Amino acid sequence: MLEYTGEETIGVAPPLIDIAEPGDKPTPVAGSSILGNVRSRAITNTTFNLFTTATVPVGKNVVMPLHNTTQAKRAIIVLEAAPGAAQNAIIARCWMDGSFPTPERGLQFKDGGVIELTSAEDILNFRIITCDNRPHVVQVQYFL
Repeated sequence: MLEYTGEETIGVAPPLIDIAEPGDKPTPVAGSSILGNVRSRAITNTTFNLFTTATVPVGKNVVMPLHNTTQAKRAIIVLEAAPGAAQNAIIARCWMDGSFPTPERGLQFKDGGVIELTSAEDILNFRIITCDNRPHVVQVQYFL
């Protein structure tokens, strides 16, 4: 049976991460593109808002992982700007190797930005942070 990470996670944030960064980082595995591979099958989806300093308890990090889905091998992530975000601004940053991004370091996301994760390891190691302390919306579609 496939684990379903969809409707019950809409509006529910992924688990909190402790402030300390993990020491061991798995080695990413190269894969082919979902967008160019018609054989990938969507299995579930989720929507959540990025953490802000107002929504995170003391001792936890505003850096966020994705929900833990054991079946997904690939994912497409789309970022939608929260109200009040500056037009054409970098609103979030991410890394896919388990490193913690900062508002100044990481792959850039602007409103409508899309990133493709091509392995289960990339999904597990994905980390994202808001750059302007706004609760931007993260849309994720998971694939086999």
